[in-house]
Amino acid sequence: MSYEYEDELERMKHRKRPTRKRESDFINRHQEEFEERKIRRAKALRKKRKKKKIMRLTILAVLLIVVFAGFFIFRRLHDDGYWTIAVFGVDSRDGNLEENALSDVEMICNIDRATGEITLVSVYRDTYLKIDSDGTYHKINEAYFKGGHKQAVAALEENLDLKFDNYATFNWKAVADAINILGGIDLEISDAEFAYINSFITETVNSTGIGSHQLEHAGMNHLDGVQAVAYARLRLMDTDFNRTARQRKVISLAMEKAKNASFSELNNILMAVLPQISTDLGIDDLIPLAKNVNKYQIVETTGFPFSRETKKIGRMDCVIPTTLESNVVQLHQLLFGDETYQAPSSVKAISQKIGEDSGLTEPGENAPEANTGGGRVPSSTQPAAPETEPETEPTEESTETEETTVEETIEPNEETEEEDSEDSDEEKETIGPGSHLSPSRESYGESDEERPGRHPGNSSETTAPSRGEETETSRPATESSRPASENSAPFGHENQNGGNQNSDQTASGGGQSGGPASQGPSAEISAEDGENGPGVS
Repeated sequence: MSYEYEDELERMKHRKRPTRKRESDFINRHQEEFEERKIRRAKALRKKRKKKKIMRLTILAVLLIVVFAGFFIFRRLHDDGYWTIAVFGVDSRDGNLEENALSDVEMICNIDRATGEITLVSVYRDTYLKIDSDGTYHKINEAYFKGGHKQAVAALEENLDLKFDNYATFNWKAVADAINILGGIDLEISDAEFAYINSFITETVNSTGIGSHQLEHAGMNHLDGVQAVAYARLRLMDTDFNRTARQRKVISLAMEKAKNASFSELNNILMAVLPQISTDLGIDDLIPLAKNVNKYQIVETTGFPFSRETKKIGRMDCVIPTTLESNVVQLHQLLFGDETYQAPSSVKAISQKIGEDSGLTEPGENAPEANTGGGRVPSSTQPAAPETEPETEPTEESTETEETTVEETIEPNEETEEEDSEDSDEEKETIGPGSHLSPSRESYGESDEERPGRHPGNSSETTAPSRGEETETSRPATESSRPASENSAPFGHENQNGGNQNSDQTASGGGQSGGPASQGPSAEISAEDGENGPGVS
C-alpha cells in the first residue's frame, strides 16, 4: 500500500508541475495587459464617482438657490414687519448725488409689509441735530453735504433711534421724468402759489433741461413733471414747513397715478429713473413693488419734529425739537405703533445737548400741521403787468428818510423808459415775482460759513442772474430792511410760524418781480431759453 501511495503521490506532483508552469507563463505573457485593464477600470470608477458627486452638488446648489430666493421674495411680500427707507432729494445741477450736494428733501418712508400701508415723515432740513460721530451739531442737511448718504443715514439713525433697510437719493430731473411718464398730476394752485410758480417753472426747465410751459391761472391745474417739481419747491410765500407738505402731496398724487398705470409704464419709469438715482435697492426689489403697486397706499404724511421752535444758534436759523427725546417717542409710536417705546440713553444725551445749546429744555406742544394752498400774496403795490414800468424811482423825501435810518439802501433804478420798453418783450419770458432781484445775505440770518452747504472757498452754490439783475457788488445787501410798501419783492420776509425757513434761502433764490397780475399768457419754455431764468432755491 505504501508503494502505491508514494507512486500515486509522485505522479500527482509530476502532473501539477507543468500546469503551474503553464499558468505562470500565461500570466507573464499577459501581465502588462492585466495591469492596463486594472488601471482603466480604476479610472472609470473614479470618473463615475466624480460625476455623481458633481451632480449631487449641483442639485444641492440649485435647491439652495431656489429656497433662498423663495424665502427672500416671500419675506419681501408677506413678512409681518416694516420696511424703512431713507429718501433724500438733492438740488444737483451736475448730477452729483453724494458729498457736496445740497439735500432739500430728507424723508422717512416706512412700509408695513403686511398691510402695504405707507407712512411718510419729512425731517425738516434745518432741524438742529448731531450730524457726525465727532459730536458736531448743525442743521441735519449738513450731514449729507459733508458725507453723502452714508453720513446722512447714520445721523438719522443715531438721532431718531431708527434702523434703515435701504436708502434712495434722487434729483429733481428724475422726479420730473417719472411724473411725465405717468402723464402728470392734477392739483389745486392757490393765488399765493400761482404768484411764484411760473418763475420756479422757468428755473426748473433750466436746471433739468426738460421743456415745459408756464401756468395761466390759479385753481385746478394739470401739471407735467417740471411744473410738479416747481410746485414741490415753492416756499417763498410761506415756510419750509409748508414746502415739505407740498412735496408729500406731489408724492401722494404720483402714487395714486401709478396705481392706474400699466406695467409697461411702470417698467419705463424704472428704466428712466434708476440710472439717475443713487440707491442700494436692486431691480429685484423694485419689480415686485411695481407688480403689486395697488397693494400699497399712503395713509399718513407729516413733518418732524412735531413739537418745535425756531431759534438762532450762533448765526444759524434752526428748527429746535422740544425736546428731541419726546419727539422721538412720538415718531416711534407713529411709525411702528409702539406705545411702550422709551428713548435710549444715546437719544437722551443728544436731546440734553440740544437743550443746552438752545435753552429749550422742556417738552412743548405739537405745532399745527403745515398745509398747502396758503401763503402771502405779493403786495398790490407791485407792477400790474410786465410792460408797466416798475415804481422803483424813490422820491427825494423817501430817499432822505432811508439814508437817516438805514446804513445801506437800494440804489434807484437808473434805466431809462426807453430801455424798459426795449426789454419789456424779453421780460415776458421770465414771469413771476423776483425775476430780477438777488437775495440779501442778511436775509439768511447767517454768514456764508454757517449756511448749510456753504463753506469758505466753496463755490457749489451759484447765482444765475436774470435780465436786469444787479450784482451783489453794485447792490447793497440790506434790501430786506426796506419798508414793505417800498420793497418790490417778498423775498426774505420772515414768517412768525417758522420765518427762518423763509429766510434760509440758497443764493440761487433771488427775489421775484411782478405779482400775480404780472402773469402773462402761457409761454413755452425750453432749456435753451434758460441762461437768464431766475435762480430759485
